[in-house]
Amino acid sequence: MQIRPEARNVRAKMENFGVILVDTLYPENIGAAARACANFGLRDLLLVRPKNLDEEKMRAMATRGGLPVLERLKVYEDLEEALAPFGYVVGTTARLGRQRKVFETIREAAPRLIDLSQNNRIALVFGNEKWGLTNEDLYHCHTVVTIPTTQQASLNVSQAVIIILYEIFNHVSEVPLKKPKLAVTEELEPMYRLLQETFEALDYVPHDNVTLWMTTIRRFLSRLDLTSQEVRIIQGFCHKLLWHLKKSHTKKQTPSIQ
Repeated sequence: MQIRPEARNVRAKMENFGVILVDTLYPENIGAAARACANFGLRDLLLVRPKNLDEEKMRAMATRGGLPVLERLKVYEDLEEALAPFGYVVGTTARLGRQRKVFETIREAAPRLIDLSQNNRIALVFGNEKWGLTNEDLYHCHTVVTIPTTQQASLNVSQAVIIILYEIFNHVSEVPLKKPKLAVTEELEPMYRLLQETFEALDYVPHDNVTLWMTTIRRFLSRLDLTSQEVRIIQGFCHKLLWHLKKSHTKKQTPSIQ
């Protein structure tokens, strides 16, 4: 008889989530996002290349409750740098298409995010008010979620932040076992660059669009919940394979002595 692990109902550890706004145009949306973070128990709001940091306008929208989040605000010029300490990255988009590779809504993703949040930091990434996240931004995300709306609807970025946090905050999940601590972005990105180098050395990039091909690889590996040790194993394998390929190539080019 198979014994099922004892399950327990758990909620997300909201303090392990961080909201990242990319290329934000209006300071009012930054303030409103800070207020949303405070309402749902998040401490970390990060900005990447914000266009306007008018403090008065941000504070007005944050209200008193969101001011502690604003005071902890961090600003970066590069998305990869902002993502460095996070173990799992969730992109958001309203635009659906072949390159978007969106497979789930935030409500469908919530149970997994609750599970991961018990032992990992999770980034929720939002694009700017006009065009959202670019494909280059989404390249860094483990998964991409959307908020279902009618075709005529258009959500403000701060409204999207509220809805995403609400769905995660209110979902209760049955988690039989705690997920391991995942490798963080600053460990994963060198691995992905090394994997691309290895694929190219093997002439194994069967796609005209290298970025789209590597996005598929990244999403596949992200479902494996890689730990730091497993990342080092993959890197070690790639280094060894590249060394043998280089050695073989050098041997072929060395003329034999008659």
